[in-house]
Amino acid sequence: MRLSLAMSLVGAVGCTYVVDQTKTGPEFNGIGGLSGGGATSRLLVDYKEPMRSQILDYLFKPNFGASLQILKVEIGGDSQSTDGTETSHMHSRDDLDVTRGYEWWLMKEAKARNPGIKLYGLPWAFPGWVGNDPKTGVPSGSPFTYPNQTSEYIYEWIAGAKNTHGLDIDYIGVWNERSSSAAYTASLKEMLASKGFGNIKIVAKDGGADICTDLHNDPAYAKTVDIIGLHYPSDYDDYSVCHSLGKPVWASEESSSYDDFNGAACWARVTTSHYVLSGMTASIMWNLVGAYYHGTNWYASSLLTSVQPWSGYWENLEALWATAHITQFTQVGWRYLENGSGSGQLVNGGFYATLVSPDGKDMTILVVKISHEHAPCTRPGLPYENVTAETATFELAGAAAGITSLTCFRSNFEA
Repeated sequence: MRLSLAMSLVGAVGCTYVVDQTKTGPEFNGIGGLSGGGATSRLLVDYKEPMRSQILDYLFKPNFGASLQILKVEIGGDSQSTDGTETSHMHSRDDLDVTRGYEWWLMKEAKARNPGIKLYGLPWAFPGWVGNDPKTGVPSGSPFTYPNQTSEYIYEWIAGAKNTHGLDIDYIGVWNERSSSAAYTASLKEMLASKGFGNIKIVAKDGGADICTDLHNDPAYAKTVDIIGLHYPSDYDDYSVCHSLGKPVWASEESSSYDDFNGAACWARVTTSHYVLSGMTASIMWNLVGAYYHGTNWYASSLLTSVQPWSGYWENLEALWATAHITQFTQVGWRYLENGSGSGQLVNGGFYATLVSPDGKDMTILVVKISHEHAPCTRPGLPYENVTAETATFELAGAAAGITSLTCFRSNFEA
C-alpha cells in the first residue's frame, strides 16, 4: 500500500519512503517530564481543586494530554539547585524522614493516573554530611569519597518510596551535571541488589557525553551502568563511543525552551530527530510544569505554566500537545523501525520515525517538518537546514502492506 502525505498546502515532489515492520531497531523507552532543578513544581501543590487535578490529568492521564511515560524527580539535597531548594530525606546521618517534600505526592498522583509510568530519581545536591568521614565527621568535599555512605543515603530514598509511599523506582541517576564515580556506581549497584532492588537501572551521568569515554576505558565501570543519560545533546555530535557500549542512550534532560509555539516546535523536532540522527530512545523535558515564579531561571520552560494557585489559572499547552503526538500513540516497549525502513530524514528537510507494538498489530509513523527559524531549542545550537514543502509517499511493506487506512493527528506550530 502507498500512503501519500502532503507536508504543506503546496507540496513539491518528494520521495517514497518504505515502511517495513520486519526491520525493527531499538526499544522505545519513553517520553517524560522532569520535576526538579529546584522547586519547579512547587506552586502546583497549592492549587485548589478541581484545577489541580485538571493539570495533573493533562500531564499524566493516558490518552488525554501529554500522557507522559516517564516522571523524573529531584532527590532533594537541602541546597539551591536552580530555581529553589528541595528538602532532603536525611538532613543528617541520624535523621530520616521520607515524608518531607512534595515529589512523593507528585509521583503518587502520576501513578494513580498511569500505573505504568516509569519513575526516575536523581540528586542535584547532597547534604554536607554525605561526604564527611563516617568516623571522624571531617568533610571531604565530595559525595563519592565514601561511596558506601552515599549508596546508603540513596537506598534510604528508594526504600522510603517503596515502603512508605508504595512507589517502585525504575531508574536512579548519579549526580545532576556533575562528576560520576566508578566506585560509587559499583557500591550502589551492589547495595541495591543486596536489598532487593536489583531491578533498578542506574543512569550515568546526567550530563555530557564524556561519560561514554570513561565507561569505554573502564569495562568494570561500564558493567555498573545500565543507561547513558545525556543532557541537551546535539544531533550533530558523534555518539559512536556511547553506542559501542551496547546500552540505551537517552536525552535524559532536554528542551529548556519556553512553552510557546517555538518551544513546542523544538520539542517536536528533538523527540524524533534524536532517534533518527543519534539513536536515542528516550527524551525527558526539563521541566515538567512551570510552577515557579517569574524572575527565576528558565521561567515557563515547561509543558505548561501554572503560577497562580490563588486564582487557579494555568496556560500554555503547546509543548504538551507536541508530546501527545508520540505518547498517545505509542507505549514503552514498542520498537523503532530502522533508518531506511521506516525512519529517516525527509529529502526536503525534516524527519520521520516509525514505532511498532511488540505484536506488530499497532504502528505509529511520526513525521516532523518544521522550518529552521522555528526549530531551534534554547540549547544547544542548531545548524542550518533548508526545509521546504514536499509530498511524502510512505510505502507500507511486509506485514503492514495490508493496512488500508491510517488516522492522522496533525499540529501546526508555525501558525
